[in-house]
Amino acid sequence: MTRRRLPILVAVIAVLALAVLALRPVDSGDVATGRAPAFETFDLAGEPVALDDYTGEPVLLNFWASWCVPCRREFPLLKELHDDGEVRVLGVVFQDTGKAAASFMKDEKAAWPGLVDPRGQIAEAYGVRLRPGLPVTVALDAEGRIVDRHVGELRRDDLDRLVTAALSST
Repeated sequence: MTRRRLPILVAVIAVLALAVLALRPVDSGDVATGRAPAFETFDLAGEPVALDDYTGEPVLLNFWASWCVPCRREFPLLKELHDDGEVRVLGVVFQDTGKAAASFMKDEKAAWPGLVDPRGQIAEAYGVRLRPGLPVTVALDAEGRIVDRHVGELRRDDLDRLVTAALSST
């Protein structure tokens, strides 16, 4: 490569990188509202679980994976929320092995259900993709409506906002 082409190549790469970053959503963006997509699956212990089992209760659906560093960092907040009992936490395991997910949940002493999504149908129904990435947390009110959504690692203020939204109709 000649010395004259190198600065042009660097400039093109920089412009492409900025375009990718500019197009990548970093927060909840538009929150799809309305009835949450129903699903039936199994938890990591093999027990059947359906979203309808939680009708009448506010729920946070947390899409996560054991290999996801931000997912690991937010786990203590979710554990605290679960232990408080004000809102149900359901963890949907996204593109991970059941063994790795179950091991991580056991190590973290997480007592909420880790839900299996082997074909990705739950994630697809909730618009969860590898880009922009994990974790994704969706707040459902007691009537089963999507009331808020957060993409990325939860911080205390994010979690408080989701809980407030989930409790809004109770």
